[in-house]
Amino acid sequence: MDAETQEKMKYLGREIAENLARMGSTAVLPAGEGELPACGTSVPRIGCENLLYAPITVARFYRGGRTNIDQVVEGQIPVAPGSSVVLSQAAYPPWATGCYVLRYRLANNANNHDDIKIEWFVDGEPLDALQYGSEIYNNDNTVIGEGKLPIPLAMGEHCCIGGNNRLRVRISHLGNANQIENIRLHVEHANAVKCCSGCASGRSCQRGCKGGDK
Repeated sequence: MDAETQEKMKYLGREIAENLARMGSTAVLPAGEGELPACGTSVPRIGCENLLYAPITVARFYRGGRTNIDQVVEGQIPVAPGSSVVLSQAAYPPWATGCYVLRYRLANNANNHDDIKIEWFVDGEPLDALQYGSEIYNNDNTVIGEGKLPIPLAMGEHCCIGGNNRLRVRISHLGNANQIENIRLHVEHANAVKCCSGCASGRSCQRGCKGGDK
């Protein structure tokens, strides 16, 4: 190799070395080799992947025994005759519905409970049955029995609510007098469940319901 060619080779070598230094050390790794943790695009695992709710949140919710349906998403309270209000649960871990307890008061101590229509939904999907205030209250405004009604079935099956779903209810006043002045509503779940939609409809009890299969 003559002196001129040798000088050109040294110059080319220096250029290659400087380019590699500017590109960083990963440039010398063969394609497909493992990436350096600090420089690669992979996300390190931390043990919380795909976690929607912390264990403490889930445990406290399931111990609570009742789910309040109290977020107004449409309409308002008081509910004037001829209008309605839609209430929703807050975001919760997945849960199976039991019976619900609805208490409301009509203006003037009225008893036109058959004017109060109750419709249940999972998100925007209606459940299988309509119910009325006359199934909760007697004509003298006393509560019928324990004052509980089952959440209606969903396409013939017991209603389970996913973590991304919202259980909602529309309470409508079909009459022309005596507005609904206040509303209190909760749904039983977990250890508080004594009856389920399946039980109330004459079907076998769901797993987890008191008196049902374990």
